[in-house]
Amino acid sequence: MGKKENRQLIGLRMRASEIKRRRYELDKKYGRIDGVCPICGKLIRKPKRGPTARFCSSSCRQTYARRKQEAIEFRKDKSANLAVGQLMDQANDYRGKADRIRKRNLNAQQEIKQVRKTSRLACMFQLKTILERDPELIGNAPSDGYMAGLMDDIDRQGRPGDAERLLRHNGYTGPIPR
Repeated sequence: MGKKENRQLIGLRMRASEIKRRRYELDKKYGRIDGVCPICGKLIRKPKRGPTARFCSSSCRQTYARRKQEAIEFRKDKSANLAVGQLMDQANDYRGKADRIRKRNLNAQQEIKQVRKTSRLACMFQLKTILERDPELIGNAPSDGYMAGLMDDIDRQGRPGDAERLLRHNGYTGPIPR
């Protein structure tokens, strides 16, 4: 404040608020107001030397820093929650895919069992038909021939010895090809 301005206020009985108001009016008039506090909205005076302060007081500076930190933490929390949500969605997608794959595998295993069972029954039916039509083919069969392969298929798809049990059960008493 200049000397002339101070003289205007000397000897007057004014309240502090009135003095502040008049000082701000004079500061505006002579261009000493350089900014507004972003927290409380008070005018900020330009000092005689140095840059103009951003805030009117240290409490406003601390409030600004606290709000800024809260905003940063909010953004971090929001991005973390978003990432967690995306990961949960991916986990659910992967779980669904795994369930579908598991179900397909179980279905495939059941189909394989069914095909083996059907194939075994077809081979056993073939062996029984041969036994009924021409039992000499079984007795005269070479060890690396069709009959030995058929009996091996029956034993492999079921339990060992199933082909021989089938033949014996149906009354065959001749030699079993190995």
